[in-house]
Amino acid sequence: MAHPTAQADQVHAATTDARRRLTTIAAASGQHLTTTGDPTGWLAGQAARCLAALTGPGARLCPHIGTSPHVVHAAVWAPGLLVCPTCTHLLRPTATEDRTCDRCRRTLTGLYPAMAALGPVLLTYGLCSPCQN
Repeated sequence: MAHPTAQADQVHAATTDARRRLTTIAAASGQHLTTTGDPTGWLAGQAARCLAALTGPGARLCPHIGTSPHVVHAAVWAPGLLVCPTCTHLLRPTATEDRTCDRCRRTLTGLYPAMAALGPVLLTYGLCSPCQN
């Protein structure tokens, strides 16, 4: 088992890397990056839901996730699934889910993709126009 200080350093490095990746993704897609503190409201609830699913008996991890902290990906529509950056294709939503707002659950076209860095976890979700504002 890693020394607690070394483990904390690795978590900090993975968290920094997740924020760097989020900034890079936003810049590459021409999107505005909103920086906030801890998530609140709906997003905090989704983060808690994903955490509960990941610590429960049905959690699924891609085979590349080991014991040392590094950037991983999750999606609101796939609670309990955590993947490495190489396996993000495993998070691809179904056609119906891809048109369903993750907040209000209405099915429509024209969702806005979004991502939040929660420590070393990049959590992806999609919102309709009213829910985005």
